[in-house]
Amino acid sequence: MANPHIPVEFNKDDDELKCHPSQSGSTATPTLFENPNNSKAFCSQFFEDQLHQDDDEFDELNQQLNQVLLNDSFKPSLTQAFTADMSSYLSHEKLTKNSRKMQQEYQNATLREKDFVFNTYIKNDIENFSLDKYRHYILEKIIEVGPPSHRNLILNRIYNQIHKLIKDLYACKVMQKGLEVMVLNPQDSMEQLENYLSFIHQDNIQMKKIYVDKIANQIIQKSLEILEGNNLLKLLQNLSKYILSNNNEKFELSTDQYGCLIVNKIIDIYPKQFDAQTKSICNNIIVRAIENCSCLTRRQYANYIIQQILEKGQEVHKRLLIDQYLIKDFISMSLDKYGSNVAEKAIIYAGPQWRLKLWEEEVSISESSFKKLVNDQFANYPIQRLFEYLDQQQRNEFIALLNKLHGNNQLNNHGQIVMKFAQANYSIKRYTQKIVQSELSKNNKNQDNKGQKNQKQSQNQQSPPLQMQQQQQSLYQQQMQQMFLQQQSQFKQFDQQQYQAAVMQQMLIFQQQQQQLLTQMPQLYNQDMNYMPYPIMTQEQQMMMLRWIQQQQQLCNANIKFQNGQQK
Repeated sequence: MANPHIPVEFNKDDDELKCHPSQSGSTATPTLFENPNNSKAFCSQFFEDQLHQDDDEFDELNQQLNQVLLNDSFKPSLTQAFTADMSSYLSHEKLTKNSRKMQQEYQNATLREKDFVFNTYIKNDIENFSLDKYRHYILEKIIEVGPPSHRNLILNRIYNQIHKLIKDLYACKVMQKGLEVMVLNPQDSMEQLENYLSFIHQDNIQMKKIYVDKIANQIIQKSLEILEGNNLLKLLQNLSKYILSNNNEKFELSTDQYGCLIVNKIIDIYPKQFDAQTKSICNNIIVRAIENCSCLTRRQYANYIIQQILEKGQEVHKRLLIDQYLIKDFISMSLDKYGSNVAEKAIIYAGPQWRLKLWEEEVSISESSFKKLVNDQFANYPIQRLFEYLDQQQRNEFIALLNKLHGNNQLNNHGQIVMKFAQANYSIKRYTQKIVQSELSKNNKNQDNKGQKNQKQSQNQQSPPLQMQQQQQSLYQQQMQQMFLQQQSQFKQFDQQQYQAAVMQQMLIFQQQQQQLLTQMPQLYNQDMNYMPYPIMTQEQQMMMLRWIQQQQQLCNANIKFQNGQQK
């Protein structure tokens, strides 16, 4: 039986493989489809990438749609305020206005709106906001009135870069506001408060640089002002090591330009302390400053510490400083450029007994010491201040010494200035007068208000007679003008002799009218010694006086115009 015919398959896999260069011995580059697994992988990867691209485009469109829906659901003023241009090329007024608008809109916004604003505009740009001159106020406003979660996020982001941001003026202000709010509400920001306190309580080289930095030391001053209990005690213990103590590191705060501000802050907070240990540390620092006052008063920045004790220190510290140290060192201290400022403050804030003792035991004890102080370029200022606060008897002695030196030609330019000042203010106490006048002004405010009310009532009652007087004066002025016009028209036709006669006649008329005005002058203002001063007159009397003066001026002006017209 014959075998059946089997057709030949031209698309057989074996034949297909024979066509490939790898199977046929060809040197052509193999194609991607040489391996069926590679082609399958390529197709699946291509479709997956296409699907991912479509998903990304869809997500982007979805986010844009959500953003539009969110913007439409909030107040237009809120979104406009936070999308306003804050570029540096704008003017200061425009940037300030935009910043205030943001703060106002945020403060008046609801909690949902605050979340939207923070997440959309601020969350990803906190560092730049804190460094910006105008936008850092928004962070302060969020810390003050925003939700605790936003406040904590801001404080955490700033703390992560605290060594960089604490030396920036605007970021340091944000830290101060955050520290103030955290101390008031510690339960909302426990972790953040602990981080900041641990940083402030460090005692290393970086903190020493912060103590004397122009900007960073403000956070130390703020901490001294608002911290309490053990937190303040730890900080004071660290600072006390570097304030007039024998430390081996040669680091001193009292003589530094910005470190002295920390010492002044300790003097300020001393009366507010109730803890025994904290008060003891503050007292030790102040006493050390008093004991070293002879050196501090002659230093460029440390002299402000002594001035601070005189102005705002406790009475115990003032008396210790003035009675035991400054009075003995007054002459040499006054001759110094910076010490003379301390000498002036000592004269102002010490009592009259101390000033009398200073005058008798130090200044006027010898002519040579007085001459040295008066003629010195720096000491002449404390001497002028001393003259203002001396009593009249001591002032007479002061003037006598000056006249003696002046007679002997022993006063230089500075001494001449002191002499002119003493002569001009011989019977005047400028600073005491200012104090008395301020107290009198406070007491007289209520009396002035009552007096104004009474004057208004009296004016309302006396208004009809005043109107009659005004009408009579207007009629009198019209008559005078008509008379002068008639005389001018007549005198234009006269010759020279007639002109002279007319001028004489006009002068007689002017004198008669002036005598009439003098008889009509208010009796309250005469030329004798018993006149009533103008400021003491009532408002009605002042108005009468002004009207009389105006009439006299109008009469004189009319006569001058007449003479000028005739000369032409």
